[in-house]
Amino acid sequence: MQPPFSCMPATLSSIEAAISPARLGRYMAAAQGDRNLALRLCVWNISLCEALYMPVQFAEVALRNAICRALETRYGAGWPHNGAFLCTLPMRLSEELNRAGETERQLHRDRTTPDHIISALSFGFWLHTLTTNYRGSLWPIYFSISFPNKPQNITLRDVHRRADRLRILRNRIAHHKPIFDRGPVSDYDNIITLIEWISDETAWFVRQTARLSQTINQRPQS
Repeated sequence: MQPPFSCMPATLSSIEAAISPARLGRYMAAAQGDRNLALRLCVWNISLCEALYMPVQFAEVALRNAICRALETRYGAGWPHNGAFLCTLPMRLSEELNRAGETERQLHRDRTTPDHIISALSFGFWLHTLTTNYRGSLWPIYFSISFPNKPQNITLRDVHRRADRLRILRNRIAHHKPIFDRGPVSDYDNIITLIEWISDETAWFVRQTARLSQTINQRPQS
């Protein structure tokens, strides 16, 4: 929601000092030098991030679960502990998997399940499984299991490219960076497409629930 007022100069200066002139300055070009408008664009950017957070979360969770279906089919339900899978990982991701398992076992003890470990792994871990390193062992053998609705001409590279774009958007939102001038509608379309390849019904639900279009229309003009 946009503030229905402009700040007094002293208040605006105090806010600018608190969030940093560099951060507010990122919006100054779009605001044509108007500091009050720049602040309102900053608030609007936060609203855009908020509007995209739900679609991003659904896409990330759906993607990692889709990849898990392939891993479980190939290596079994205990794939996080399967030696044949573990030897495919670079050292840094093998260590991440071990740390995730140790952390979750400390929290859940004998109630620890693969789902606990799955949720503890980074987006980068899942993105790695979409690389050509797994072309022979995982893809495209189990491609249709993970992405049953993908068009016939879609390749592993296409999925990786869309997933990496999702990662970049996710990280920008998490680190409070501007997204207002980086194609938020295009990013949303990328999210929906990725979800559609996994589940039409989930994509429909996200479209019905998301409110990006309303937020786009709330862009402050002056």
